[in-house]
This record gives sequence, C-alpha cells and structure tokens, in this order.
Amino acid sequence: MPINDSRSLARSTKTAIVHKVIDITPEPASSPKQGLRDKVFAKADKVFAAAERHRVPLIGGAALLFAVVVGYLAIPHGVHKAVTASAPVTSAPIVAQVAPKPAPQKPLLLELNLSTAVQQGLIQAQWRGNGRDQLFMDARNLGAQPLRMHLGAGQILASTDSTVVVLKSQTLDVAPHGILHEVFPTVATSSANKVVGAEYHLTEGTLPDLDKLFSYAADHPGTSAGAIQTATLILTENLPLSAFAKFNELSAGAGDIPESQDFKAETADILSALMIVKDIGISRPLAVTIDPQLEVEAMIDPAAHGLAIQYYGISDEWSYWKNQLLAGDPTTRHYALYGIARFYPDVALQMLPKWARGETVSAVFRMSAVEALAETNRAEAIPILRELEREFGSDTDMGKAAHQGANYLDAQFAHAASATATGGSVASAGN
Repeated sequence: MPINDSRSLARSTKTAIVHKVIDITPEPASSPKQGLRDKVFAKADKVFAAAERHRVPLIGGAALLFAVVVGYLAIPHGVHKAVTASAPVTSAPIVAQVAPKPAPQKPLLLELNLSTAVQQGLIQAQWRGNGRDQLFMDARNLGAQPLRMHLGAGQILASTDSTVVVLKSQTLDVAPHGILHEVFPTVATSSANKVVGAEYHLTEGTLPDLDKLFSYAADHPGTSAGAIQTATLILTENLPLSAFAKFNELSAGAGDIPESQDFKAETADILSALMIVKDIGISRPLAVTIDPQLEVEAMIDPAAHGLAIQYYGISDEWSYWKNQLLAGDPTTRHYALYGIARFYPDVALQMLPKWARGETVSAVFRMSAVEALAETNRAEAIPILRELEREFGSDTDMGKAAHQGANYLDAQFAHAASATATGGSVASAGN
C-alpha cells in the first residue's frame, strides 16, 4: 500500500477509535468531553507516531491505540486536577440503648372456698340475715393477693336461734384489700326460725336431702321461693299440713302443733313442693300428705287445680267430684259443691238450688250449696240467690248467705263492666 494511503487510513482509524472510546466513557463531573477528547487525541498521536517509527502494522497499531486510550481513561481524572472537596458526611447521633424495665408481676389469683378463706384469716366477713330468704354479707380481703371464693349451695349459717342454708352456689372475686357487699338467697331449715334481722355465722355440716333439692332448684330457676321453702321444711322436719296451710284445717289435733305464720304457704306452693320432693326421689311417708283436705282444697283452688290433677293422677274430673260428693271424707264432702260450682258452673246452676232447698240434706251441705252458687261467677246465679234469700228470710243464716252471694256477684259484674268501659274510653281517646 502507498505510504500516503497508509497514513490516511491510520488517521481515520485513530479518529474512529478515539470517538468510540470516548462515547463509552462516563463523563467526569468536573471534566467536559471536549477537554477529554483533546487529551485522548494527543495521546493517540504519540501512539501512532511510535507505531510508524517501529513499522507496526495498521491493525496492531489500532489495537495498541485502543489499549493505551482505555488505560488512560482508567486513570482517575482527579489525578490531573485539584481534588474537589466532598461535603462532609453527617452521621446520626448515637443514642444509648436502655434495656426496658420488666413489667411488674401481677399477684397470682388464689382460688378457694369462702369458708376456708375465713378460717385462714384471708378475709374478714360479717353476715346478717332475716331467718328465711335473705342473707347479706360484707367482706374485706385482708391481703395483697386477689381471691376467687366459692360459696356452695347448702352452706349452713346460724344465728343464736335460727338456721338457714344458702340456696344457690356463688363465685365471688375480690381484689387485694378489696371490699364485697353481697346478698344471697337462703331458706330456713326450721319452722321455729325467728324471721327477724340477726347476725349469722358459718357452721359446718350438710343436709343431703337439701343438696338434691338445691340441684333441682338450679335446674328449674322458675320454681317459686314459697315452693322451695315448703319443700325444705318437709324434708328437714316432715311437718303436717297445718304447718303450711293458709286455709282453715278441719282435722282434729291441729291446734296441738306449734305453728308459725311465717311459713304458711299458698296451696299451689304446697302442691309444687310435694311434686319437687317426688321428683328428687324422696319416697318416705310425708306427714303433709296424710290429711285428705289438701287434695280437695287443691282441686277447688284455681291456682292449684292443674297441679292437683297432675299430682294426684286424676284422669276423669267429673267422676272425681261425683265420688267426692257421694263417698268422700265426711269432713270434706261438701267441698265438692264448691268444686262443681267453679269448674262445672252449668251443672251447678241446676243442682245447687235443689241441694239448698233439700229438707233432708244436712245443714252443712245446704249452706255450702248457697255459698257455692256465688262461685259459679255467672250472672244467672244472682236472681237465684235473691229468690233463695226471700225463701229463707233475710234474718236467717241461709238467707244472709244468699244475700251476701248475690251482692258479691253484683259487685263483680259492676267492676268488670266499669273496667271494660274505661278500657274502651282509653282506646277511643288513643285513636
């Protein structure tokens, strides 16, 4: 190749190499590419001049140029100029790490029976009861430990002359040095209890039959307090009917039994108590069931009527009343007239006037027939009673009974009519 052509090609190659290298070289922050290009061309001229003196082929010279230029560019540009001071690095302040304080330990909850807490001196407690159905407790936790105390159904407490038992189990939580004010339902264990306010204290002992009763009460929360109290006294003292009945007992000997009016019960509660005692499996003879008056009293009492039919297993009520009237206990046979009047009033309106007028009928039955007419609660009974009053005379016992019965029914129907009218007026005003 001619020398001139070779030199021209070398210059072109040099220029191309320099531009390629500069294009792939990052531009330093303090040196523009024009200045860099001038320096690279100067270095390339020296390299090609040396290559020509030593007769280095074109390709070899190009390679040598590329290596030299790349090496030159690899030298930090800061070597050729003053080093620009960089901004000082701000370091975060060192904060001393303080280990967290451990959380204070909560005192462990101590769980025990209330009686044990009292015995161990963990609490101070005072009880005051009425001898029948209420017990008030004021207690203070004397220590720094929280307490969970259990008071079981059947716990016995006593005063100087009365004894009661707790009816329902209780769980009581009290904080360290805390105070409790609680009211517990109770039942009296004796009909001799004084139903007055008094101080009570815990006592030991159990009454197994009552444990069964209280389990029943827990499973049947709707049971009346009167029924539970009556059942309690039936189980603890096996009392006769006279101890509970509010109605006038007809059997002899009742006056010899000391009674308290504090434990008299509604007939429905007595029947409910007997059903409870039967349900908890007590099968021993019970004094309260001996007197036949309870059955007929329950049958004529609208509130106890359904319970009586269930407890005594009466399947044919009319047959029951017929048998009671014709062959029942002599002391209670006349009660059948009241039962028939209440539950079979249509029949009573036909038969009772005949019994009242029967000259061969005993005076007890005749008087009962007159009084029972008012129990029909029928308006048709009023003119019958007025007529009987005239027949017997207003100054006789029979006439007075007829007069009172007629007046009673008049008042009942007048009251009902007034209530209906008042209700209608209120409804009209509301509209």
